[in-house]
Amino acid sequence: MMNSDWLLGSVKVFDRAVEVWGTPERAMEWLQCRDRDLGAKPGELAETTEGLVQVLHCLRRIELDERV
Repeated sequence: MMNSDWLLGSVKVFDRAVEVWGTPERAMEWLQCRDRDLGAKPGELAETTEGLVQVLHCLRRIELDERV
């Protein structure tokens, strides 16, 4: 990802995580810890375009309570 794309993607993921987890602190905790469904830390995974999509889909599943 280019730097500007990475920045926009990071902001989008963080904002979405705050929506789902309710607070910036809980969102940061989730982003920095290994997620069992993703098999990686969401914050690190979101550094690529493909990973960003996976993280956003995971947040949607969490929001809908559809985790595997």
